[in-house]
Amino acid sequence: MTTTHNRKEFFLLIDKSLGITSFDVIRSLRKSTNIKKIGHTGTLDPLATGALLVAFWNYTKLIPYFEKDSKEYEFELSLEGTTDSLDAETDLIPANPDIFSQLKKTLTKDQILKILEEKFHWEIEQIPPKYSALKIGWRKAVDLVRAGKTEDFEMKKRKITIHDIELLDFSFPKIMLRATVSAGTYIRTIAWDFWDIVWTWAHVTKLRRTKIWRLDVTHAINTDDTQLSDPLDIYDLFSKEKFITLPEDIVTRLNHGQRVRNDMNYTSWEFFLESEGVITHVIEVDEHLLKMKRKI
Repeated sequence: MTTTHNRKEFFLLIDKSLGITSFDVIRSLRKSTNIKKIGHTGTLDPLATGALLVAFWNYTKLIPYFEKDSKEYEFELSLEGTTDSLDAETDLIPANPDIFSQLKKTLTKDQILKILEEKFHWEIEQIPPKYSALKIGWRKAVDLVRAGKTEDFEMKKRKITIHDIELLDFSFPKIMLRATVSAGTYIRTIAWDFWDIVWTWAHVTKLRRTKIWRLDVTHAINTDDTQLSDPLDIYDLFSKEKFITLPEDIVTRLNHGQRVRNDMNYTSWEFFLESEGVITHVIEVDEHLLKMKRKI
């Protein structure tokens, strides 16, 4: 990959390919752009594909503004059995043949729709999979598993939100779904929760992140592209935030750590200071004063 623009700080939306890690994408970008300071806004498993938002240079400081955004996934569940990783990374543990055979005769599309509406809608609790990048202390849970230390830790329940979930296709034993979920949701755990309802094991066989907030993967750059397109527009990326400009003397005072009286009646708690299409600071309103929260 080679860049086609000269902007120092920027964001790109990458369509991550199957079989590589999110860090593989970062490593490839560092090599092709000769930029060392690169980060992404949310890990995708090697067997997942889709939208990976990547920040360059000091825009990595803005990553926290995306970490809590909702995400959309399309994924396939198989009722043929489960795996330790809840996806195809580890060996299949076949479902009980008698239960599997009975379910094949009785499970209907209407039943699945009812399950989705009653059990997988709005705020629910789930236990993240041990095969995940979630940190236990200073190590990833998956690294502890691979080191044989599964008994040394326990994954705790967390509340997540499934804003919307729909059935795209059902052809036993495969169920294809699309879901919009809150940050921190593990799609693979839905497979485990499904087992708790229909009494046969399930695992994820396909997983694709199709949106990060409103950034659609159809506008993303493929990881095997030889040329990177123009960076994403900050006004599209941060349309939820408020952008302002300030006189140069005010910016200088803020850079020196001074608080400046809010004579311009800005009422937002926090907003982005921009200059010529580039975000330079995050400014905070503290009572009647402006102060610099973060210099970009």
